[in-house]
Amino acid sequence: MTSAALLEARNQGHEVYPILDVTWVARAFTTAPRGVYSPSARTTDIGGVTAVTRPGGWEKITYGSGIQKGRLDAVTTSVDIADKDRTLVDMLETYDPRGSVANINWAAPNLVEADWEPVFRGIVSDWARSGIYTKLILKTDDTVLRTLVPGAVFSRVEWPATFDNTIFGTTMPLILGIHDAFLLTARGMVPAINLRYDKDLGYWWIASLGNLVDIRRVYYDGTVISDAAWSIRRGVFGGNRMTVLVIADGSQPEEGVVVSFDCEGPDSSGLSAGAAITGPVQILRSTLEEYVYRDPPLAAWRGDATIIDDTSWDAAAAFFDARGYDCGRRFGGDQNSESAAEMIQSFLDAYPFTRIWWTPLGKLALGVIDPDDVDPDASLWLDLETHNAGGQVPFLPGDRREVYTHLLQPYMWSSSEQKYMSAIEAHDVAALDEKVKLSIDNPWTQARFNNE
Repeated sequence: MTSAALLEARNQGHEVYPILDVTWVARAFTTAPRGVYSPSARTTDIGGVTAVTRPGGWEKITYGSGIQKGRLDAVTTSVDIADKDRTLVDMLETYDPRGSVANINWAAPNLVEADWEPVFRGIVSDWARSGIYTKLILKTDDTVLRTLVPGAVFSRVEWPATFDNTIFGTTMPLILGIHDAFLLTARGMVPAINLRYDKDLGYWWIASLGNLVDIRRVYYDGTVISDAAWSIRRGVFGGNRMTVLVIADGSQPEEGVVVSFDCEGPDSSGLSAGAAITGPVQILRSTLEEYVYRDPPLAAWRGDATIIDDTSWDAAAAFFDARGYDCGRRFGGDQNSESAAEMIQSFLDAYPFTRIWWTPLGKLALGVIDPDDVDPDASLWLDLETHNAGGQVPFLPGDRREVYTHLLQPYMWSSSEQKYMSAIEAHDVAALDEKVKLSIDNPWTQARFNNE
């Protein structure tokens, strides 16, 4: 237990009991009724118990992510509630209040709600009937993770002067990190999307939602054009803050010419004043905080969101920074935009030594599997000091059984050309007799490739 007051109450012999607190929400409700459910009738700090629960009717809750899989799964549980007269199930079937906020806490007599121990934060996802009991099925609220990244879409009302009618209804592009392949192909790393193509309104292409620190070069069909032909404009246009590439009258390309560019994404405040953030953890976190769990910002980024477990994400970011991980990502901007859940999964696939899981407070935590075999860090959530699978002996410092002799990793994804621009390749790392080749496609590890 982390609640000192609850621990003290238990040590003094007071009964500790669970409480399910549901704020029922449905379209037909003028006010949100509250349901309080516990093993016995009593008065609590949030009111009297609405109905008692079945003995043994609280399903065990399991948190965390196993070593065997890198996937963010919703945490589920259920509570059986005595409902002999069908009051609860009739309300559920009449009003369908799925999505109502549901909290489970450990409580004790005479303790205020602030001193209770959080056990679960989520929503009511469904229900079932068994005899005189109604089972409430609960899960962590992952509804927003099904939405596309970012949430802003192109509207015909806002951008009637574009020559590209296929953009309407698709998500706007969002760029974080540095995208620059000038020393590789010099064809432009990121595509721009036309917003206005009109002599009076101007010739506008959106680069990204939010503020880009800089646009380094602009290309027409893969050929660099003069810096004098274009300018950068940042502001709120069509209800969204964005960075726009404005082409001067007389320098505009013909309709259908591909406009691409190299750029630096936003700084750590979501502005254009500092250095672009390039850490994978910071990029994932900023996207979740600013473009998934909140409406896109109209000014600077707003900072910590309640969905993020700060301590674990800060530790993971420090781990990545210490090892020089560098990343650039572009979300949205096409017909096949990924959802927030897919974005998280792509991160876990790209960095298989990480795990993301729900906490009892309904937050997302991020952990790193500790690779330090000599001096494992006990503060990290996972520790792989030894192999424990059947038939394997403990892994020892200097053991070369897991060192690959060949490594090929495409790492620099071009959103403009829809292919990898470069790869990290190493040969005979361990100089073993058996030749092994490992190939990994990983857009999260794309990085700038220049003389910076």
